[in-house]
Amino acid sequence: MSSAKILIFVSSGASNKGRRRSLRKSWFQYCSSADSPLGASRKNIEIVFVGAKGNKEFEEEAAIEKDIVLVDAPEGYEHLWQKSLVYLKHLVDSDRGKGPERLNYVMHADDDSFVRLDLLMPYLESCPRERFYWGYIWDGQGNRKTAPIRNPVNKSRMPVSQYPLDYYPPFASGCGFVLSWDLVLELTKQPLPEYRLLDPPFGIHLSGPPTDGYLVLSEPVVPVHDDRVRPYRAIPIFHPDTIVQHYLKPEEMKPFYVQACSVAVATKDVSPGGTCPVCSGQDVNSGASEALEQRGPPEQLYQTLVELGLLRR
Repeated sequence: MSSAKILIFVSSGASNKGRRRSLRKSWFQYCSSADSPLGASRKNIEIVFVGAKGNKEFEEEAAIEKDIVLVDAPEGYEHLWQKSLVYLKHLVDSDRGKGPERLNYVMHADDDSFVRLDLLMPYLESCPRERFYWGYIWDGQGNRKTAPIRNPVNKSRMPVSQYPLDYYPPFASGCGFVLSWDLVLELTKQPLPEYRLLDPPFGIHLSGPPTDGYLVLSEPVVPVHDDRVRPYRAIPIFHPDTIVQHYLKPEEMKPFYVQACSVAVATKDVSPGGTCPVCSGQDVNSGASEALEQRGPPEQLYQTLVELGLLRR
């Protein structure tokens, strides 16, 4: 079987230029650096920012950086689902699922997420290439149900008019999840309803019970849960096995990358105290650890999720 090919699209708002800059200087380097710990597999990865058309500065940045795709969709948090669908349809219409460069997987990430590509790519080599929906899964196992938030002042609210059921089927956190190409095809075959949230609709249409009329498949997909995706600010922030870390500030991206390089180098029997060639000669045992230790308190959302009993640690 050929090596897995993946396209990662990072949702980003027009005003988040600092976040985009920090990603280019951190985990995007897995693909652009000649000394990347990924080696030859980096050629199988494509990363783009996806944003909405209509902002002059964003369009100018896209023309310069060449890593931004602007789509015909409204700007704003409440339009992330719509923007993602428009982009996925663009991929399908571009025949990215055919030919020698065909994609096996598509991944979504937020622009405040760090993705350890040196861990993700080897993992995907052993994963199914069909009916695969991977990430941190809110699954409501047992007698628990993940209920939609209806409070009109809550950022994560789901209006009854958009989704009337009192529970969600299993769905992956939007901070970083992977879909096999066949699921991308199914999601784009027919028009889907609008939602003001990104995360739950993927589960609604891929993992929901067929009797509710939302499922785009003949049988629901069973998502693959992975605790190495962390949709919260872990304490400490850096863990050697983390694949996706959410809620990093721009100034934390490069130190996190340096720390990740340190771990990658250590696994290749490089002596402690050495430097990672990917990190421009920075000492991975000094600045990175110090910077990461200067973290703030957990984000308010993290506390809320814990108090609601929705967050598994």
